[in-house]
Amino acid sequence: MGSTILLQTPIEYAVTGGYWNSEYQVNLNGSTLYHVVNESPTPDKPNITFFAGSSTDGPIVGSGVSIPFSSDIQITLGDPGLPKTVTSTKLSKKGFISTRYVFELEIDYQMRTFAWKDTSLNESFGPAGSHKLVDEANEIVAVFSPGGGRVKKDGALNVHVDLGETFILMALLTALVLREKVRRSAGGLADNSGMPSTYVPG
Repeated sequence: MGSTILLQTPIEYAVTGGYWNSEYQVNLNGSTLYHVVNESPTPDKPNITFFAGSSTDGPIVGSGVSIPFSSDIQITLGDPGLPKTVTSTKLSKKGFISTRYVFELEIDYQMRTFAWKDTSLNESFGPAGSHKLVDEANEIVAVFSPGGGRVKKDGALNVHVDLGETFILMALLTALVLREKVRRSAGGLADNSGMPSTYVPG
Protein backbone atom coordinates (compact mmCIF):
# COMPACT_ATOMS: atom_id res chain seq x y z
CA MET A 1 0.00 0.00 0.00
CA GLY A 2 1.39 3.39 -0.99
CA SER A 3 1.51 6.50 1.13
CA THR A 4 -1.00 9.33 0.77
CA ILE A 5 -0.01 12.96 1.40
CA LEU A 6 -2.98 15.01 2.59
CA LEU A 7 -3.28 18.64 1.51
CA GLN A 8 -4.05 21.29 4.12
CA THR A 9 -6.57 22.84 1.72
CA PRO A 10 -8.32 20.76 -0.97
CA ILE A 11 -7.82 21.87 -4.58
CA GLU A 12 -11.07 22.45 -6.48
CA TYR A 13 -11.47 21.55 -10.16
CA ALA A 14 -14.71 23.06 -11.49
CA VAL A 15 -16.78 21.34 -14.17
CA THR A 16 -18.67 23.92 -16.23
CA GLY A 17 -20.62 24.19 -19.46
CA GLY A 18 -22.89 21.17 -19.56
CA TYR A 19 -24.24 21.88 -23.04
CA TRP A 20 -27.18 19.48 -22.72
CA ASN A 21 -24.77 17.01 -21.15
CA SER A 22 -22.71 16.77 -24.36
CA GLU A 23 -19.68 19.00 -23.63
CA TYR A 24 -17.95 20.26 -20.50
CA GLN A 25 -14.94 22.29 -19.45
CA VAL A 26 -12.72 21.45 -16.48
CA ASN A 27 -11.26 24.59 -14.94
CA LEU A 28 -8.69 25.34 -12.25
CA ASN A 29 -8.49 28.88 -10.89
CA GLY A 30 -10.29 30.21 -13.96
CA SER A 31 -8.07 28.44 -16.51
CA THR A 32 -9.42 25.63 -18.69
CA LEU A 33 -7.46 22.40 -18.33
CA TYR A 34 -9.66 19.98 -20.26
CA HIS A 35 -12.49 19.98 -22.77
CA VAL A 36 -14.78 16.98 -22.33
CA VAL A 37 -17.01 15.49 -25.03
CA ASN A 38 -19.82 13.18 -23.96
CA GLU A 39 -21.08 10.88 -26.70
CA SER A 40 -22.89 8.47 -24.39
CA PRO A 41 -25.58 6.67 -26.43
CA THR A 42 -27.72 5.94 -23.37
CA PRO A 43 -27.55 7.09 -19.71
CA ASP A 44 -26.03 3.79 -18.54
CA LYS A 45 -23.45 3.49 -21.34
CA PRO A 46 -20.94 6.30 -20.90
CA ASN A 47 -18.57 7.24 -23.68
CA ILE A 48 -16.56 10.36 -22.89
CA THR A 49 -13.29 11.83 -24.13
CA PHE A 50 -10.96 14.35 -22.47
CA PHE A 51 -8.97 16.80 -24.63
CA ALA A 52 -6.16 18.97 -23.29
CA GLY A 53 -7.08 22.66 -23.46
CA SER A 54 -10.37 24.38 -24.20
CA SER A 55 -11.52 22.57 -27.37
CA THR A 56 -11.29 19.36 -29.36
CA ASP A 57 -8.27 20.84 -31.15
CA GLY A 58 -6.10 19.72 -28.23
CA PRO A 59 -4.64 16.22 -27.95
CA ILE A 60 -6.71 13.45 -26.41
CA VAL A 61 -5.51 12.74 -22.87
CA GLY A 62 -8.08 10.19 -21.70
CA SER A 63 -11.35 8.41 -22.37
CA GLY A 64 -13.94 6.19 -20.77
CA VAL A 65 -15.92 3.69 -22.85
CA SER A 66 -18.52 1.14 -21.76
CA ILE A 67 -17.60 -2.50 -22.25
CA PRO A 68 -20.38 -4.38 -24.09
CA PHE A 69 -22.44 -6.76 -21.92
CA SER A 70 -20.59 -5.63 -18.80
CA SER A 71 -21.02 -3.09 -15.99
CA ASP A 72 -17.28 -2.31 -16.26
CA ILE A 73 -15.90 0.71 -18.10
CA GLN A 74 -12.63 0.78 -20.03
CA ILE A 75 -10.54 3.76 -18.90
CA THR A 76 -7.68 4.90 -21.13
CA LEU A 77 -5.09 7.56 -20.34
CA GLY A 78 -3.04 9.04 -23.16
CA ASP A 79 -3.44 9.82 -26.86
CA PRO A 80 -4.52 6.85 -29.03
CA GLY A 81 -2.49 8.42 -31.82
CA LEU A 82 0.65 7.83 -29.73
CA PRO A 83 0.32 4.19 -28.60
CA LYS A 84 3.44 4.29 -26.42
CA THR A 85 1.81 6.94 -24.22
CA VAL A 86 -1.38 4.97 -23.60
CA THR A 87 -2.23 3.05 -20.44
CA SER A 88 -5.53 1.30 -19.79
CA THR A 89 -7.45 0.04 -16.79
CA LYS A 90 -11.03 -0.81 -15.86
CA LEU A 91 -13.51 0.98 -13.64
CA SER A 92 -15.24 -2.02 -12.12
CA LYS A 93 -18.48 -2.29 -10.19
CA LYS A 94 -18.16 -4.06 -6.84
CA GLY A 95 -20.89 -5.05 -4.40
CA PHE A 96 -24.67 -5.14 -4.66
CA ILE A 97 -26.23 -3.40 -1.64
CA SER A 98 -23.40 -0.92 -1.08
CA THR A 99 -22.20 -0.31 -4.63
CA ARG A 100 -18.75 1.06 -5.31
CA TYR A 101 -16.65 1.50 -8.43
CA VAL A 102 -12.99 0.54 -8.21
CA PHE A 103 -9.95 1.31 -10.36
CA GLU A 104 -6.20 0.72 -10.11
CA LEU A 105 -3.52 3.27 -10.93
CA GLU A 106 0.26 3.11 -10.77
CA ILE A 107 1.65 5.90 -8.59
CA ASP A 108 5.37 6.17 -7.82
CA TYR A 109 5.96 2.68 -9.25
CA GLN A 110 3.31 1.14 -6.98
CA MET A 111 -0.11 -0.09 -8.05
CA ARG A 112 -2.75 1.68 -5.97
CA THR A 113 -6.47 0.90 -5.63
CA PHE A 114 -9.19 3.54 -5.30
CA ALA A 115 -12.97 3.31 -4.99
CA TRP A 116 -15.84 5.72 -5.64
CA LYS A 117 -18.61 5.57 -3.03
CA ASP A 118 -21.70 7.67 -2.39
CA THR A 119 -21.46 10.16 0.47
CA SER A 120 -23.47 12.79 2.28
CA LEU A 121 -20.47 15.02 2.99
CA ASN A 122 -21.66 17.73 0.61
CA GLU A 123 -25.19 19.01 0.17
CA SER A 124 -26.75 18.34 -3.22
CA PHE A 125 -28.63 20.60 -5.61
CA GLY A 126 -31.68 18.96 -7.16
CA PRO A 127 -31.85 15.22 -7.92
CA ALA A 128 -28.15 14.58 -7.43
CA GLY A 129 -25.67 13.90 -4.63
CA SER A 130 -21.97 13.68 -3.92
CA HIS A 131 -19.45 10.88 -4.22
CA LYS A 132 -16.20 10.31 -2.39
CA LEU A 133 -13.08 8.66 -3.71
CA VAL A 134 -11.23 6.60 -1.09
CA ASP A 135 -7.92 4.77 -1.03
CA GLU A 136 -7.03 1.32 0.32
CA ALA A 137 -7.20 2.60 3.92
CA ASN A 138 -10.66 4.10 3.26
CA GLU A 139 -9.20 7.59 3.52
CA ILE A 140 -10.99 10.22 1.43
CA VAL A 141 -8.71 11.43 -1.37
CA ALA A 142 -11.30 13.36 -3.41
CA VAL A 143 -14.97 14.38 -3.39
CA PHE A 144 -17.08 15.03 -6.47
CA SER A 145 -19.96 17.38 -5.66
CA PRO A 146 -22.96 18.36 -7.78
CA GLY A 147 -23.38 21.76 -9.32
CA GLY A 148 -26.29 24.11 -9.56
CA GLY A 149 -27.36 23.69 -13.16
CA ARG A 150 -26.45 22.79 -16.72
CA VAL A 151 -25.45 26.26 -17.80
CA LYS A 152 -23.28 27.37 -14.89
CA LYS A 153 -21.29 25.10 -12.60
CA ASP A 154 -22.08 21.44 -13.21
CA GLY A 155 -19.92 20.07 -10.45
CA ALA A 156 -16.59 20.23 -8.69
CA LEU A 157 -13.88 17.76 -7.85
CA ASN A 158 -12.14 18.61 -4.58
CA VAL A 159 -8.80 16.81 -4.35
CA HIS A 160 -7.53 16.23 -0.81
CA VAL A 161 -4.17 14.59 -1.61
CA ASP A 162 -0.99 15.17 -3.57
CA LEU A 163 -0.71 12.12 -5.83
CA GLY A 164 0.30 13.82 -9.07
CA GLU A 165 -1.33 14.99 -12.29
CA THR A 166 -2.14 11.50 -13.57
CA PHE A 167 -4.18 10.80 -10.45
CA ILE A 168 -6.09 14.07 -10.88
CA LEU A 169 -6.90 13.25 -14.50
CA MET A 170 -8.03 9.75 -13.50
CA ALA A 171 -10.20 11.11 -10.70
CA LEU A 172 -11.84 13.63 -13.05
CA LEU A 173 -12.33 11.07 -15.80
CA THR A 174 -13.84 8.38 -13.60
CA ALA A 175 -16.05 10.92 -11.78
CA LEU A 176 -17.58 12.16 -15.04
CA VAL A 177 -17.91 8.63 -16.40
CA LEU A 178 -19.93 7.65 -13.32
CA ARG A 179 -21.91 10.88 -13.58
CA GLU A 180 -23.08 9.80 -17.03
CA LYS A 181 -23.50 6.15 -16.10
CA VAL A 182 -26.03 6.81 -13.35
CA ARG A 183 -27.73 9.87 -14.82
CA ARG A 184 -31.49 9.43 -15.26
CA SER A 185 -33.78 11.70 -17.19
CA ALA A 186 -36.56 11.29 -14.62
CA GLY A 187 -36.27 10.94 -10.94
CA GLY A 188 -35.86 8.54 -8.15
CA LEU A 189 -35.20 5.28 -9.99
CA ALA A 190 -32.00 3.28 -9.97
CA ASP A 191 -30.41 2.20 -13.20
CA ASN A 192 -28.54 -1.05 -13.74
CA SER A 193 -25.46 0.31 -11.96
CA GLY A 194 -27.29 -0.19 -8.68
CA MET A 195 -26.86 3.46 -7.70
CA PRO A 196 -30.03 5.57 -7.34
CA SER A 197 -30.28 8.84 -9.22
CA THR A 198 -30.46 10.66 -5.89
CA TYR A 199 -26.76 9.84 -5.48
CA VAL A 200 -25.44 10.82 -8.88
CA PRO A 201 -22.05 12.58 -8.97
CA GLY A 202 -22.72 16.00 -10.37
